[in-house]
Amino acid sequence: MKYFTVEEANQLLPVIIRELEALQQLQLSFVKFYDQLEKLRLSDNPPDEDFFVLESKLDFMEMEAQSYIHNIHAFGAELKDIHAGLVDFPAMIENEEVLLCWRQGEPAITHYHGIEEGYTNRKSLEN
Repeated sequence: MKYFTVEEANQLLPVIIRELEALQQLQLSFVKFYDQLEKLRLSDNPPDEDFFVLESKLDFMEMEAQSYIHNIHAFGAELKDIHAGLVDFPAMIENEEVLLCWRQGEPAITHYHGIEEGYTNRKSLEN
């Protein structure tokens, strides 16, 4: 496992932001198409071409989403929540394994938490 310095994680943020935003857009589109598919599925009509086109589109979107998630993980970051935009970066602080914690909208990484803790237990890096 790669351990990040705060500087390394902050340098990676523009790439993570780009992947995360693309994933979030894809998620919004997925919900829209999924709702359309469900309406067709619940209708009394047998599946038609539109149904199968939507089904195929959703399958492709799922593969695309997995690709974005894989890209984020390949950099060594951990995507915790797509909707909230939570991403953690493994790090060592005072010989303790921690996660540098970033939330979408924050200009830089300024917090961390323990491996077994989550966002609500964040601690400032300035302490």
